[in-house]
Amino acid sequence: MPKLIVIFALIFFQTSTAQELKMYTNWEETKEIAEKEEKEILIILTGSEWCAPCKKMDKNVIAAREFQEYAHKNLVIFLVDLPGGGLHLNSKVYQTYAKFKKDYSAERLPSLVLAERDGKKIKTLTGKMFKLDNVLDQLNTARHEN
Repeated sequence: MPKLIVIFALIFFQTSTAQELKMYTNWEETKEIAEKEEKEILIILTGSEWCAPCKKMDKNVIAAREFQEYAHKNLVIFLVDLPGGGLHLNSKVYQTYAKFKKDYSAERLPSLVLAERDGKKIKTLTGKMFKLDNVLDQLNTARHEN
């Protein structure tokens, strides 16, 4: 019986301390929240339904507890997620993607761009976006250099 209580307590503790990582799709709202919370913005350009490297990034980085804790403390996330299959070039999502791709020199999917509260680019992350250490190291370095 005591073993069951310990297991229940561990499950309860893990679920009660986990917070859902909020991601925004409205750029103006993202900047307002970043200003209010005094955090930088992480722009994520992805194709989570169909892009294999994007799926790998979601699993290995975005879903990782370490990244989520870091993001809760330091970042407001702006997400542009291109849906799979038949996306019309005039759709709002595609137009948003095209704008951010151009404005932030994000040449591939997935792309992670760290920006100041007002949206000014700090750094486009490079290398393997599906490696947690790579992403966190670049975020930490860029934030401290800024």
